[in-house]
Amino acid sequence: MNGVLLMAYGSPRNASEIKRYLTSVMGGSEPNAVVVRDFANRYLAIGGISPLIGITESQANGLRMLIDPNAANTRVYFGMRHSEPYISGAVERAAIDGVETLKCIAMAPHYSVTSTEAYFDVVNKAIGSGKTTPSFVRSWHLNANLVSFWAQSVKQASKGLEDPFVIFSAHSLQEEAERESPYRAQLNETAEAIANEAGIADWTLAFQSRGARGDGWYGPTVEEAVRGSGRNGPFVIAPIGFVSDNLEILYDIDIKYMGWAKERGMEMRRARMPNDSELLIRALADLVRGENTG
Repeated sequence: MNGVLLMAYGSPRNASEIKRYLTSVMGGSEPNAVVVRDFANRYLAIGGISPLIGITESQANGLRMLIDPNAANTRVYFGMRHSEPYISGAVERAAIDGVETLKCIAMAPHYSVTSTEAYFDVVNKAIGSGKTTPSFVRSWHLNANLVSFWAQSVKQASKGLEDPFVIFSAHSLQEEAERESPYRAQLNETAEAIANEAGIADWTLAFQSRGARGDGWYGPTVEEAVRGSGRNGPFVIAPIGFVSDNLEILYDIDIKYMGWAKERGMEMRRARMPNDSELLIRALADLVRGENTG
């Protein structure tokens, strides 16, 4: 029996889980009340909950229906790194189901030393001395279906706009920790591929949602990219470092950056996310078959 495991960052499912979630994100250190309250307010601003877990489950169901609807030869699982249902639990279920080989896919197409490898470590620890053999998809940033989705999404968001400037965004990471990582280079490759397919002339890569701990994070920020463009709009943001709606999309972009632009009289739109779209599910199926990983 073969298995596929989709792995995402995780999210609290309600206000009571925020502290436990942040404690996991912070490596076991409990957040203070101010941090918890700040995150609670962000979740309230997007409706009280992030849709990430539900979207990841839908992605897993869509992949299952495409590659093996009866689960005769392949089982599809999903798990979160920092919240229930945990990756470790999914690995345990795969072992109980008799899965011999487990293909593990991080739901982030670009390889990061500090992020992608952390997912792999969780899987390896959960398997331990068990009989399941894992394999890991390191990156899939140039998958043709993924690139096509983003090209279509950016063109759709650009409809009615005259000569929009496109900002491709991704989560900022600390430069020193990623010194040996292809993360930034892969993001540039994805952005260039999308721009070529969509016929985008003016674009740049920017980084969002940087952490609060110290300096040395990847830049420019979205605000810096807007200023650096020398334009007053219109702007389209395409968050290519993510594949699903989550707090970084619905709050950081839709509320924070959009609000910042509106205050300055700039028109800014966001391209829709892949989520459980047909092209995203096709991209995942490519990875299961070992094709077109990028």
